[in-house]
Amino acid sequence: AYKGISLGAVVAASLYSEYGVDVGFAYNRKEAKDHGEGGILVGASMTDKRVLVVDDVITAGTAIRESYAMLQKINAVPVGVSIALDRAEKRSLDDPVSAVQAVARDLQIPVVSIVSLPQLQAFLVQNPSYNDGGSVLERVTAYREQYGV
Repeated sequence: AYKGISLGAVVAASLYSEYGVDVGFAYNRKEAKDHGEGGILVGASMTDKRVLVVDDVITAGTAIRESYAMLQKINAVPVGVSIALDRAEKRSLDDPVSAVQAVARDLQIPVVSIVSLPQLQAFLVQNPSYNDGGSVLERVTAYREQYGV
């Protein structure tokens, strides 16, 4: 959740500076508090609002599902998920669907990433100076071969 503070702030600030769109943001606490602001959400009220969920990465989709349920409880409408990196990996070794694909399917909302691991892999092929003598590309390729969709 604490990465969510900076991610939410950057998205909200960018929407305002680039497009003049003034939106608030909130992040969820690990545990609800009964003093101060209280509750589990900190920041702008999301009640009765359309909400974009922002995160760095989806591993199994658990955090996104929890956020989705939390938002629905306050009558917010989650309209999509934006993540920094789509690792394009299987949810499990027995399931060929990625965690990103599963979240989009199960919650019926779009999930958009800034970059995907296959894009990063292609970038490393085209830009060897970022590849640390080939070792980064080798590790990314091995990871994708084992876990990728």
